[in-house]
Amino acid sequence: MKRWTGSLLLASLCATSLGAQTLRDPTLAPAAARATGDAIAIPAAKANPLAIDSGNVAVLVRNGTPYLVLGTRLFATGQQVGAARIERITESEIWLLEAGKLNKIKVYQGVERRPAVPLKKP
Repeated sequence: MKRWTGSLLLASLCATSLGAQTLRDPTLAPAAARATGDAIAIPAAKANPLAIDSGNVAVLVRNGTPYLVLGTRLFATGQQVGAARIERITESEIWLLEAGKLNKIKVYQGVERRPAVPLKKP
């Protein structure tokens, strides 16, 4: 009887491992992107690693000087970021001059600063 239950247990363990998923290679694009051809478009979109949008902007202040943080690099006022020149950096906005046009990029979308209203004492 013990041999029969042991054999049955071994057979069930082997059967469950047959349905296991294979591991995905993390260096490859997802299968859906490869099927639609988006895998070719992804590297082309990242051709300019210094693309600035409000989703990947941060400001760092060091010794009183504000810096734009993109990835692992710091950019100060007057420096070039791709084709744009940094005109002004504040804690909530980055001003860029590109092709003669001044663009403002908000660091925090949907956030407005207002002075605090003093509480009324009862």
